[in-house]
Amino acid sequence: MRHHAPSRRAVLAGGALAAAVMGLSGCRGSDWYPSEVTPDEYLLRSVIAEKERLVARYTATLNSGTADDPGLYEELRGHHERHLAVLRDRLPERDGPEPEVSALPETPPPAATDRAGLRMAEEGAVANRLRQLSEVTDPALAQLLASVGACEAGHVHLLSEA
Repeated sequence: MRHHAPSRRAVLAGGALAAAVMGLSGCRGSDWYPSEVTPDEYLLRSVIAEKERLVARYTATLNSGTADDPGLYEELRGHHERHLAVLRDRLPERDGPEPEVSALPETPPPAATDRAGLRMAEEGAVANRLRQLSEVTDPALAQLLASVGACEAGHVHLLSEA
C-alpha cells in the first residue's frame, strides 16, 4: 500500500478550517468571556442600576409632598422594588468580593418629578428593555427582562390614563 503525502492545497485548506473552528468556538457568548463578569451579568447589573434609579425617582416624588396620586406612585414603586429583588436573585453567588462593574455612570440623586417625568422615565425603561433583549444570551434572563419590560409598559399606560 502506497501512502501519499497530503498536497499543499489540502494542508492549507485543513489549516484554514482548523483556524475557523477554533476562532468560532471562542465566540460562543457567555460560555467564554475573558473576565469574571459575563456579558449577561454585566447587562443584569446595568438593569439593576436602572431600577434603583427608578425607585429613587418615585421615592423623591413621594417624599416631596407634591405627588398628585401618591397611591399610584406607591404601587408602581412597589413593582420596581419587587423587580429589583428578583433581578438581584439572578446575580451569581461569589465567594469573594463583588466584581467592580460600573455599568452606568454615577448620576446625582433624582429630584422630585411630575407625572409626565415619571412617564418619560418608564418609557425610557421600556426602550432599554427592548434593546437589552437583543443583547442577552440566557433565555431565562431574556424572559425575565421581557416580563419586567411588559410591566414597565403597563406603568406607562397607568401614568398616561390617571
